[in-house]
Amino acid sequence: MEVFFVTSLKILILLNPFAVLSTFLSLTSGCTPHQRLEVGLKSGFAVLIAGIVLFFSGNVLFSLLDINLDLFKVGGGVILMICAVSLVWGESRPGRVRSGASVSGSGIAVVPIAIPMAVGPGTTAGLIVIGLERGDLWSTVSSLSALLLSVLALTGLLLLGVHAERVLKKDGIAVITKLTGLFLSAIAAKMILEGIRNTLA
Repeated sequence: MEVFFVTSLKILILLNPFAVLSTFLSLTSGCTPHQRLEVGLKSGFAVLIAGIVLFFSGNVLFSLLDINLDLFKVGGGVILMICAVSLVWGESRPGRVRSGASVSGSGIAVVPIAIPMAVGPGTTAGLIVIGLERGDLWSTVSSLSALLLSVLALTGLLLLGVHAERVLKKDGIAVITKLTGLFLSAIAAKMILEGIRNTLA
């Protein structure tokens, strides 16, 4: 059970929830509550599908590219570290879009909110590594359940976005986003060090 919650927390951090929330609030600023609800639900579904695909695609990708898990940990860890640094130092956000047909459709729910804001290069690397490290059937089910819980938490945060913005304000969201970046950098450092150690062993 402890492993399940640790994996859930790790995946949630990889998804950069407060950075995604910041983008979500910016892009849907002119939307009705119903449109925001629709975009939030579609974003969560897109993140879940992308996460499951990445979770199971590691072996296929490694076979095609002729690399192993340790090499990927080093490369993926570097990408994850860059993402963490961008969160800590701040990064530009996509501009606002007007409400309308593009918002009511899959439009911004998939790109850019789900991909690449939630599932970017660093998250991709992290999910592939978690998928490759799974063991027996119980471990696989536990990891997938952790992914589902993390996505539900992210989706819930988006759906409560307006209230979160009122409580935390923009400065509060910015502070939490930077803290998320610090934790993300620790995950990246662990991936890099493990990859180097196993490669040189």
